[in-house]
Amino acid sequence: MWYFYNEFENEELESLINQINSVFTNIFSAVVFEYPNWMSRIKLKSDFEEFKGKFELSQPEEKEKLADAFSKNIQVENVCNMTVDPVSYEDLLNGSSEEFVRCISALKTIQGYLYDNLLKLKGLVEEVGTLKNYYEKFYDESIEYVCPFCGIGPMLTSKDQFREAFDHYLPRSKYPFVSLLRKNLFPICHTCNSTYKGDKNPRDHGKVFYPFMRDDNDCEPVFTIRTGVIENLEIASQHFQGEIETWNEVFAIKDRIKNFAEVNLSGWMSNVSEAVGIYNIDLETAKNAEIERCKSNKMQDHKFIKKAVLEAL
Repeated sequence: MWYFYNEFENEELESLINQINSVFTNIFSAVVFEYPNWMSRIKLKSDFEEFKGKFELSQPEEKEKLADAFSKNIQVENVCNMTVDPVSYEDLLNGSSEEFVRCISALKTIQGYLYDNLLKLKGLVEEVGTLKNYYEKFYDESIEYVCPFCGIGPMLTSKDQFREAFDHYLPRSKYPFVSLLRKNLFPICHTCNSTYKGDKNPRDHGKVFYPFMRDDNDCEPVFTIRTGVIENLEIASQHFQGEIETWNEVFAIKDRIKNFAEVNLSGWMSNVSEAVGIYNIDLETAKNAEIERCKSNKMQDHKFIKKAVLEAL
């Protein structure tokens, strides 16, 4: 990633997610509990009752395996840094009983409903907001002009009528308990989401960026340019080499940045040449001045790419 998202508070949505996860925890713990009041009026309660009934009929080792999957899969940060291995639907269903197959089917119904339908219900919209409202807050708090994964695609703003799609970093088709989980939901541009990532599972490729990482991001493009031709691009970093490899495999970042730079190279060089004539300065001085201008708001107007190209000339 070229930059990390800022974590920000959203108490209403977080409270809703915590209540849902509490229901799962209570079912796994086999304790007597009451559903949240808002849940009693909607389909979700009957879906949970179906799941609960099938879970109780499953084998003890299957119950334990599913509770373990819940505990692990909600730890998105630890899954990303490879200190926790997530548990997939395939892992759960391997050698399972018929009742447990039905239990997992009921769980998939819940997971689909949580993301596709829950935040469209009138009562919850009034209290929690829609995913569009969440995107607006996300944009204002965390997004720096362009998609952090490619650094090229612009992101719809908080003022636009529509929003970018939220990506499930850990695919909800492969893993249970991640469909409505804030740390597994974040917006990326349409090209990254639909053309490159799709339903790919980043963890299949190794260590991955945790999108809300609190460390400093030192990823920088480094070009090799000879006689005005871009020959190579590498991504330099002291801390994230494993993550960079996965990032490139999933999103084809090196080729996309290199292609973008090739298309814009002549224009960026022309800007420098024009400055030589306008300000009556030498080429090196003009280039260095342009590099300095690229250091502020570096994601805006793709200045981080332009800076790297000029430094390689």
